[in-house]
Amino acid sequence: MTTNLAPQPNPGHFQTFQCNDTHQQAAMLQAWNQSYCQLSAGHFEGSVTEIDTGAVRVIVERLNRAVLQRGALSPDCIAIGVPLQLHGHARLCGHVSHVNGLHIFSGNSGFEFLSPERHLVVDIEFYPQRFANPALRRSLDRIAARLGNQSTVLDLPAQRMEATRNTLRTMLEAVAASPNLLHNAAVRQAFEKSLVYALSDLLEVDAHIAGAPECNPPRSWRLAQAARSHIEQTSRDCPLSVAELVAALDVSRRNLQYAFQDALGINPASYLRVERLNRVRRVLGDAQSVTEAATRFGFWHFGHFATEYRSLFGELPSETFRRRRGVSAMEPSSTSVAARPPGGWLN
Repeated sequence: MTTNLAPQPNPGHFQTFQCNDTHQQAAMLQAWNQSYCQLSAGHFEGSVTEIDTGAVRVIVERLNRAVLQRGALSPDCIAIGVPLQLHGHARLCGHVSHVNGLHIFSGNSGFEFLSPERHLVVDIEFYPQRFANPALRRSLDRIAARLGNQSTVLDLPAQRMEATRNTLRTMLEAVAASPNLLHNAAVRQAFEKSLVYALSDLLEVDAHIAGAPECNPPRSWRLAQAARSHIEQTSRDCPLSVAELVAALDVSRRNLQYAFQDALGINPASYLRVERLNRVRRVLGDAQSVTEAATRFGFWHFGHFATEYRSLFGELPSETFRRRRGVSAMEPSSTSVAARPPGGWLN
């Protein structure tokens, strides 16, 4: 295999590299100050796909040989790894590394990672000082406190890790299918927010405690009203998830859940989904494509989005787009929701 060092296809936001040498692959991870030592015998084949939005960098790394990795990140960075595939003997700073363990790479003393032959991991770097939104910086402060300052493996429930993996796969496949989306600042911000609150949700403790708070209808109504007011006030930057709403209101997920159920008879996730669908509908006339409009409001799985949109409004988003833009339904459209890329590059 020939090593391809040319960014593909959009330098600065999305690029991918194929490598047949561990040293070249380590050099692709510029912020990690990595050195690689191949341990298992055989021809090395690896790849690095990088998505960089400015405040967040996502790296999807694939290896086919056991490698001893050493590295260290700058102190202004929060770095974690979510394994998609991790089969074989693996250790991170002496801790057993496994598919349901969140890898924490940032810390005061660097890291040493023994990666196995079947290795496919999504590494995410967060740079809190680059976020203009103070709410996101506060959420990252809480995440940093939860992760600690030493590289390790944080064991988490399999169901929550799998949900996070599914979220990441959906987002990354959407960007891989349409890399030009990241030229839009609103889409980049939605991408960053989605990642921050996906990690916040993964680490949330309160969300998984059983039992309901004491029922208090006036209090439930006030909390639900405060949540709806916050959503309405953020006309251009609608909350994309319950985790984001919880952080903005500084309440527990459990209390918010019961407040919505008691006051409105609907859970906050469903309410947010409907609100976001309405936001997409409002901007379809001004957006460059349906895909752009959907991703601006955190819809990364385009098949699910189209189904939910039609269920709510009685027509496909592409039909709304054509009508708003005055495009004939008979014309071939390049504006329909992008298909997910073939080949399963994240499997």
